[in-house]
Amino acid sequence: MPRRVLSVRAIGRAAGGFRGAGALTVTIPVALSFAVGLWALARPALWRDEAVTIGVARRSPWDALRLLSDIDAVHGLYYLVMHPVVAVFGAGETAVRLPSVLGAAAAAGLTAWLGMRLADARTGLVAGLLVAVSPAMSRYAQEARQYTWVTALAVAATLLLLRALERRGDGGGRREWAAYGAVVALMGWLHMFALLLVLPHAVAARRDLRRWAVAAGCALAAVLPLALLSVTQRAQVNWITRPGRDDLWYLLDMLAGTHWLILPTLALVVVALWRPSTRPGEGAGDDTRWGLLAWLVVPPVALLAASLVVPTYLFRYVLFCFPALALLVALGLRRLPAWAAAAVLAVLVVALVPAHRQVREPDARADDLRTLSTIIRTGKRPGDALLFHQQYYRRAMGAYADAYAGLRDIALGRTGTRSGTIDGEEVPSAELARRLADVERLWYVHRNAKAPDAPDRAKERLVRRSGAFRKVKRWRFKGGTVTLYENLRPGTVPGDGDGGARSAAAVPKALSPAGGGRSAARPARPAPV
Repeated sequence: MPRRVLSVRAIGRAAGGFRGAGALTVTIPVALSFAVGLWALARPALWRDEAVTIGVARRSPWDALRLLSDIDAVHGLYYLVMHPVVAVFGAGETAVRLPSVLGAAAAAGLTAWLGMRLADARTGLVAGLLVAVSPAMSRYAQEARQYTWVTALAVAATLLLLRALERRGDGGGRREWAAYGAVVALMGWLHMFALLLVLPHAVAARRDLRRWAVAAGCALAAVLPLALLSVTQRAQVNWITRPGRDDLWYLLDMLAGTHWLILPTLALVVVALWRPSTRPGEGAGDDTRWGLLAWLVVPPVALLAASLVVPTYLFRYVLFCFPALALLVALGLRRLPAWAAAAVLAVLVVALVPAHRQVREPDARADDLRTLSTIIRTGKRPGDALLFHQQYYRRAMGAYADAYAGLRDIALGRTGTRSGTIDGEEVPSAELARRLADVERLWYVHRNAKAPDAPDRAKERLVRRSGAFRKVKRWRFKGGTVTLYENLRPGTVPGDGDGGARSAAAVPKALSPAGGGRSAARPARPAPV
């Protein structure tokens, strides 16, 4: 019999639904994943990417589409889905992260179902539990981004592929192939890099390659407009660097859950791949196991290789490969006696607790917008002004809006909604200098940048080097500093460090978009994704 990536017995078990013990196999991982996701859900502070989600979701769909035509189109579908969530439930940490918790629970349940169809209920249960307790899945279950739903759709697409291949023998399968194509297209619209899943799927479907090609081709064609638009927005990921050894180590660390579990995890994968199945009804043949390995390895390797030329790799872009690892580890544990497998699984779960606690620290994200906002909330006075050294920290105003109520955003020319940008457009430095003359107290949010651009350097000169402002106090938060300044010469326009101070009357008022003149404001800095 010719070899197949997915065994005949496995494909047969993908048919139909589940009942009885099968239902329990799925619902236990779903419930555990949901509970793990809710654990300290609101403890980590919102960070910049989540603040973008909130800011765009608060806009009308028309305003959001206007933004997406210029930047961040790859996240467009997710933003539109989050619009009613924010409108109904608000923009608190729990409200905006709960959809990601549900996505992680769906991924755990679907992985259990897939494991049950590929092997047996025990394998499915263990694989689903591994997804449920994974720190990597938990990390993105507690983030207002789409990566857990991309993972769930990747598993759903694989299940539908199995179902469609199983129907090949009876001449049917049109509905299954149509559903497969629709799910792959939806997955691509949520995040394009998830379409790398079609590479291992192509090998799995080689016995019915024509119909697979039609379904996958239709899915890719449906995502093509997004891909073409995203190419024009390439600048938004210019901050990503070429991958190196640290990226590979981080990939292994996140997949295993912690660095000292990397070797045990690899050992279980080797056991799953190397030792042949000898137990009656085990059902996961060589082709199935090597197919799972392709799902685990091919997308990350392909993206890492491409990123050596055009840097685009981040771990979260390949999170959808984690269920394949969970299934392989479950198959490895299946080779062990039941008591040994239970002991190993218990050790793995206990060993993951410190990693779970770490991702739930208040400052566990790249920056801590909550601490920044708390500092300003407790120290602000009526009439205070606010200046962002790098304007993407303006996103904090959307994440924790109440902290900034009553403050004047001194550099803002046009809001993000009006300008069709994420962070809004800022006034030229001459207009900023004139506005600073009217400020008595200034909150200056600063982040050290390796290569600040000209407007950021101008802010530094006006605030820190002009001699017009005296530092009252400086606070640190993860991601930067916030400093309170007092104006020593109210009514006098601060110099830029070269020309000295001038009276406000001596400086012509710069034309700004709000005043009907031609805008000299710089465009918003591209957003991380």
